[in-house]
Amino acid sequence: MNSKLNKIIRLFRDRREWAPRLIRGHMLFHFTHLFRLVFPFPNNIHLKKNVRLQWPTSLLAELPGSSITIGKDSVIYENAMIEAYGAGAITIGDSCVIGDNRIYSRGKISIGNRVVTSWNVFIQDFDPHPVDPVLRAKQIEKLSNDFEPRFFGARKYLDNIDFDFSPREIEIGDDVWLGANALILKGVKIGRGSIVAAGAVVTKGEYPEKSVIAGNPARVVKQLG
Repeated sequence: MNSKLNKIIRLFRDRREWAPRLIRGHMLFHFTHLFRLVFPFPNNIHLKKNVRLQWPTSLLAELPGSSITIGKDSVIYENAMIEAYGAGAITIGDSCVIGDNRIYSRGKISIGNRVVTSWNVFIQDFDPHPVDPVLRAKQIEKLSNDFEPRFFGARKYLDNIDFDFSPREIEIGDDVWLGANALILKGVKIGRGSIVAAGAVVTKGEYPEKSVIAGNPARVVKQLG
């Protein structure tokens, strides 16, 4: 009898401790839904039926050339940042669960159906800065010079930097699981049913279906079924 009573007390206590977080999470989903009914996304962001966003500013697609498409029944959690620039195109399939991720495109990123990602996953299909330190110095000086807000001093006139971001497509197949802190860079293709282990650094290459991918640099450590 005492063990049953203790179990009931423990269950009540656990739910009581989780309740504020659960209520907050649900309220954020509803808030974002209402916010986007009043302030819809621009035409280059497409949400299919029953997409659940937990925060209204998680998606950003630079006009006029970029686009983001999210498939039906997908869930995008609060701290995700999914951004497309230039001619970048991000497609996320149906019934995906996207955690606290950073997904950035200037080329093309395709994520299949039923993909689940853990926290702090980073996916980017381009190089944001030049390798050449002289050119990189000019780029960073231009960025910092043009940054707003400004508090003191006048903006200097600096020439625009002609830098090729050299994007290469990233393709993630259906039913892939991306573990916490996984890093996936340009040109990577991951076959359906694969698992990318926590902390894996996937910098290049194609990986077959049902692979377990781990390490830095990442490699196939196991084949599933």
